[in-house]
Amino acid sequence: MWFSPSLILMLISIMSSVFLILSSPSLFISWLGLELNTLAFLPLMLVKKTSMSSEGSVKYFLTQTLASILIIISIVMFFLDLNNVGNSLLLVGLSIKLGAAPFHSWILSVAETLNWPVLFILLTVQKINPLFMLWNFSSYWGNVFDVIIIMSLVVGSLMGLIQTSTRLLMTFSSISHMGWLLISVSFDLWMGVLYFFIYMVVLLPVIMIFNIFNISYINEFFLMNFSLSKQILLFLSILSLGGLPPFLGFLPKWLILQVVVSMGWYFFSLIMILASLFTLFFYLRMTFTAFILGGSSLFETKIFYSLGNLNLFMLSLSILGLPLFLFV
Repeated sequence: MWFSPSLILMLISIMSSVFLILSSPSLFISWLGLELNTLAFLPLMLVKKTSMSSEGSVKYFLTQTLASILIIISIVMFFLDLNNVGNSLLLVGLSIKLGAAPFHSWILSVAETLNWPVLFILLTVQKINPLFMLWNFSSYWGNVFDVIIIMSLVVGSLMGLIQTSTRLLMTFSSISHMGWLLISVSFDLWMGVLYFFIYMVVLLPVIMIFNIFNISYINEFFLMNFSLSKQILLFLSILSLGGLPPFLGFLPKWLILQVVVSMGWYFFSLIMILASLFTLFFYLRMTFTAFILGGSSLFETKIFYSLGNLNLFMLSLSILGLPLFLFV
């Protein structure tokens, strides 16, 4: 299914839009790259033609259309020398495309309608283009940009505490990580690239496990008929995604906190640490639920699932990657 010519074409178009924005000489060309990205992602959402996927694709299209309208209006404002209005509209439009708080409502309803591979693309690859444009303009926004960062950290960490759906948990986790990403991008592009790459590395194995067992709610972990050693490997990777030391997910948060504290932004650093604690709490809740229910014999079955080599490699990298990054 994923190797059909049409879907390969859409994936190539998404990557082309990324390179188009990275090399664009003007804001208008960047806007075209955003539109190419949106139109190429819609067929991926409709791989499985169900009523939920159709509803999700319509919501995604309408939301992205609104964001694109705001961005194109901001370009017109720049031409008219109304820079303050243009900066504000551009920030709102890009925040909607990122799903950053307080413009995150659409990504929650869309995430519930997607399968796991498409959700992974939505939470990672689809954020590259707006993030790069935000980096280009981050020095012009000031306090409004700081408010979006704080709201993303707070909303992503607190709202995840009351969720039982694994898709919503991953989405609120992504919103919380978006706050960290926006902070890193506002300091240095390469710090943002490092954070984004490590986030993809630690998120991928968890998404692959949820996809293999089709886990939609945290009380379904008893369906994961793993041996104890593989359960521990998976649960440690979940903790790595939460940023618990000494796993790989702790490294980018550690680096960003060092920079924020060195700049004297103690209030920011306090909010970041508290948000990480709340985020780690709902990951621990997921882990404890899996330990209690995972591998239980509620159903009489002798079928044991095996992890592929790629999944084992990604799990190992997520858990053991911190020493690798520190000593290489």
